[in-house]
Amino acid sequence: MKTQPLEWSDIPFVLAVCEAGSLSAAARNLGVNHSTVFRRIEGVEARLGVRLFERLSQGYVMTPAGELFFQQAQELRDGLNSIQRELGGQDLRLEGTLSITTTDSLLQYLTPVFSRFQDKYPEIELRLLSEARSLDLMQRDADIAIRPTLNPPEHWSGRQVGTVICAAYAQSDYWKSAKSLQEDERRWVCLDYDLDQSPMSKLTQSLKSDVANTTVVNTVIGVLDYVRSGSGVAVLPSYLAEMYPDLVQVSDKDDSQNWGLWLLSYPDLRRSARVHAFFEFANANIPKDLSPIA
Repeated sequence: MKTQPLEWSDIPFVLAVCEAGSLSAAARNLGVNHSTVFRRIEGVEARLGVRLFERLSQGYVMTPAGELFFQQAQELRDGLNSIQRELGGQDLRLEGTLSITTTDSLLQYLTPVFSRFQDKYPEIELRLLSEARSLDLMQRDADIAIRPTLNPPEHWSGRQVGTVICAAYAQSDYWKSAKSLQEDERRWVCLDYDLDQSPMSKLTQSLKSDVANTTVVNTVIGVLDYVRSGSGVAVLPSYLAEMYPDLVQVSDKDDSQNWGLWLLSYPDLRRSARVHAFFEFANANIPKDLSPIA
């Protein structure tokens, strides 16, 4: 005969009868009516298709099935009590390590967000990894990736929190003299050729003269530092360039590549309280247009 699912709330009634030996004593211990205990016991036996108790004149005596139920139910109760002792009162306290990988430029831009998150959740230890390569979240290199991307991987879970906008920038003193030069006389600082598909590289290709002198740098922060030294013009993400008042924008802003800034995590990690807390905090604190964060 097929058994019916038990109700968790029925288990204390069976335990009470097992321990007290009678319906009336179990009812007093539980603070309920005698008839309530009777209905619950009858219901459990009907669902299981077995008799848990022999109804004798001196009280309720456990059958072998009742003894097995009693043993297993005691273990369940002990386990629940242990959960309550160990975890009770900790549901509002988020703690532990949270690993986040991002690019060097985004690490610089998002520092205020990371700092405020730490202020709100001081017992979470942030582990920030600045890497140009895409770390493999499936191998648990990091809990969260923050990446500019056109197509986030399908096997990751996430949300877009902003749109990447780029423009050409130059150091203000350099531009005072360079803006009068012919286009092919200005030096361009370019991102490494391995990153030709990035919005920076594509906009650079559309703006600079084919015969212009160039300097190639392999990181976005390296491009930024070189331009700030007064050594040329470069396309930079506006979220980064606009953090520096010594830089001036020298071309229109461009978001035609449709790259977004994405928060990504492996799907099962999205159920982690720490990961969920960061997703919600970052979504509320990162400007959708990626303007400078005060």
